[in-house]
Amino acid sequence: MSGRKIKNILIAAVQVPFTRGGAEVLVDSLRRELLARDFNAEIVQIPFNARYHEEIVRNSAVWRSLDFTEFNGKKIDLVIATKFPSYLLRHHRKVAWLVHQHRQMYELYGTRFGDFTTDIESEGARRMLMRADATALKECQRICTISANVTERLDRYLDIHSEVVHPPLPLGSRYVRGGVGDYILSVGRLCSIKRVDLIIKALPQIDERLKLKVVGVSDEPGIEEYYRSEIDHHHLWHRVEFLGRVSDEDLLGLYANAFATYYAPFDEDYGFVTLESLASGTPVVTASDSGGVLSFVQDGKNGLVAEPTERSLAEAFNRLYADSALYDTLVQNSTSGFSLTGWDHVVDRLTLGAFTQSAEYPEEVANVK
Repeated sequence: MSGRKIKNILIAAVQVPFTRGGAEVLVDSLRRELLARDFNAEIVQIPFNARYHEEIVRNSAVWRSLDFTEFNGKKIDLVIATKFPSYLLRHHRKVAWLVHQHRQMYELYGTRFGDFTTDIESEGARRMLMRADATALKECQRICTISANVTERLDRYLDIHSEVVHPPLPLGSRYVRGGVGDYILSVGRLCSIKRVDLIIKALPQIDERLKLKVVGVSDEPGIEEYYRSEIDHHHLWHRVEFLGRVSDEDLLGLYANAFATYYAPFDEDYGFVTLESLASGTPVVTASDSGGVLSFVQDGKNGLVAEPTERSLAEAFNRLYADSALYDTLVQNSTSGFSLTGWDHVVDRLTLGAFTQSAEYPEEVANVK
């Protein structure tokens, strides 16, 4: 114990029930690290349903209406908000560690992954929520983001500046290199934006000796049926294995012994998968429009960057499989393309100055409706 008074910190989180990904891992890890540094930290979650716009608006209003001043007689000294709409809450000491905003309102708008249209009702809801975003985020004492990609989006769409604070690897120093297996590894939630279908469709054009192992569970209706229909269509059952959710130990082994990792989502926020694979000495094949992944994968150095097409991805894996010198180079350089800070830095940035300012609720924040 440092002798200072223990501070009560709430981590405001959002979760879609039965879905677990990088954001949930980040929130759990943050609480653990705050507790280890003598803070009294707890997670507050409200389920989120993005299927209908009226549900998004209603859920946002719930966050805005709640009183986070104290719970059960414990005064809340600091709130750390994470992703939309948790940062809409009101508190006189609010910091954001932004995982992402509601992407469909911003960079996914007008793409096949977006669900807002140009009709009056949809556009009205979108603009109202964007105004709420701007208001709530500007209330924060500090805005940190998990990646340069999230920071750039915030600046581009809302003209709000922020600081990049990368999350450390989920399993710390436990990643190791094993042998060179005969499989391509795909890790992540099974949903359209992760584009697992691209590697499935590319597989018939990839050397027959390479198989595909898919780790993750679906969080999108009908997505598994779609993948399985593609596997049936291309007669790939002997080459594709769905592993579902696996233990940490099994995941470490899968990374360590994979031939390469496929990770090519569309405009990814950050991508723990990329960093976990590289930390395991396993090259990553990604796509030219995969966003945050490109901050860490350097084409021809620690991975390959292909166009987001079946043919281009197949050519990348075939090139890697046929060129042992190139493969060895990527493995040797796997950890040289990125440098992450530890949890001490994260906690320092999120709590810096938070307990030295007035405890009075700022009038300009209190009056925001």
